[in-house]
Amino acid sequence: MAQFRLEVQAIKRVEGRSSVAASAYRSATRLHDERLEMLFDYSAKSGVVFSGIMAPDAAPDAFADRERLWNAAETADRRADSRVAREILISLPYEFSDEQRHGLVRAFIAESLVARGMIADYGIHSPDAHGDARNHHAHILVTTRHVGPEGFGLKARDWDNPDAVKALRLEWAQVQNLHLRQHLGPDAAQVSHLSLAAQGQGREPTIHLGPSASGMERRGEPSDRGDINRAIAGRNDERREGPARIREIEDGLAQALPRQAYPIDAVIREFQAIHQTMVRERSNWARDLSRLTAPSAPTARAIAGEVVGEAVAHRAEAKRRLARTEYRIEQGRARRSQLLRWIRDPARMIWAKHAELNALARARVADRLAEVRLSVRRDWLRSDAGRTYIAARLDPAKHAAEEARRAARTLERKIKRADKRIDNVARTRTKLMVARELGQATMVAPSQMRLGVGQAVREVDRRVVDAVQAHAPAAQKAALDKVLALMRGRAPGLGPER
Repeated sequence: MAQFRLEVQAIKRVEGRSSVAASAYRSATRLHDERLEMLFDYSAKSGVVFSGIMAPDAAPDAFADRERLWNAAETADRRADSRVAREILISLPYEFSDEQRHGLVRAFIAESLVARGMIADYGIHSPDAHGDARNHHAHILVTTRHVGPEGFGLKARDWDNPDAVKALRLEWAQVQNLHLRQHLGPDAAQVSHLSLAAQGQGREPTIHLGPSASGMERRGEPSDRGDINRAIAGRNDERREGPARIREIEDGLAQALPRQAYPIDAVIREFQAIHQTMVRERSNWARDLSRLTAPSAPTARAIAGEVVGEAVAHRAEAKRRLARTEYRIEQGRARRSQLLRWIRDPARMIWAKHAELNALARARVADRLAEVRLSVRRDWLRSDAGRTYIAARLDPAKHAAEEARRAARTLERKIKRADKRIDNVARTRTKLMVARELGQATMVAPSQMRLGVGQAVREVDRRVVDAVQAHAPAAQKAALDKVLALMRGRAPGLGPER
């Protein structure tokens, strides 16, 4: 079945990387990097099925050329620590044809990348000859700046944050599921962008092998990462087989428990009570889950903003007052120069000048004091004491948020298991009603539920299935139809509580 994978990494200049080189390798082309004065020739590389560039309508036509696009991106970023591009790596369904995978990639790029203003340079790669034959994937290089008819503009900061990556993961899951249903049918297996824990699964995720470990494993050589994954697989097998082993042990222990024959109506009423108890318990868990809200953990930036926020506001207000004072003095001087009574009265002119100088001095002193106070707070944040304060604020909030998320995952798993148990009890109760319609008067059941409701339900289910199957298929179908009609309230007759 298809698997979900979307990873994002930055092409960082500080690591010696070049977006031109990255594009040349992923598209298997020959490109010249004007900044480095280097030629990157990967035209002999195989395995690139499709490649292309998709850009917003506002982008210059010249950016349809791969070499000109990425050299322009390198030129627009002048800093030594610039992030010139980002790479998005996605896994593609191996059940699709090459054309279907191409259409899926282009749909994702158009809806989630180009629609946001990015230029995307993509390459669809086939599996390595010596690797996993299902490893169809695509590399998508995207720009990091807004683009217009004149070329690249300012950095798009809203594209580079954890929330943006989460949104991309959700959108990739949605578009992939849509194409899976279109090409493989409405019942095609679906993928999820959520982690195994967030999905309520008890399975432990494996780690990514990487090219080096994958090569070692293909050659039959054990690798550290491969050993870790094998240990994880063993633990997952134990988790998967554990419930079945527990059921076998319970059923074995149950052989020694006393049993007796009960009127089938009493067994049906007991199963009805069990069903209602389970439904109430499940409703309580769902209510607790709906009330459970994870507290938002503050970021270091938010805490720093709290520390300097008041000083920043005072500094801004002081600057505004200084600007207003300077403007008022300038306007007053311009007006006085045109009034004869001021020109003919030197003392009055001197007094006005002193008043202006005093007002200007006060405004400048207030501005300077606000600047110093802000600087002191910023210096404190950079000190050991400031960093300790931020860490002390972050840890309890993160711990509380993680506790809330853990509680939510626990409730989700309980609800999921309860749904399965409720369904099993309802099915067994329906089978008991069918057996009653077929003339079964009694049912042997454990006289005590020492090993839990689950074991008792399994035993009664096996016994009622044997009782029903002792009748002809036509009689079974007629009894089932009557029971279903009674449960829907469409036919009069004996119900479960007679």
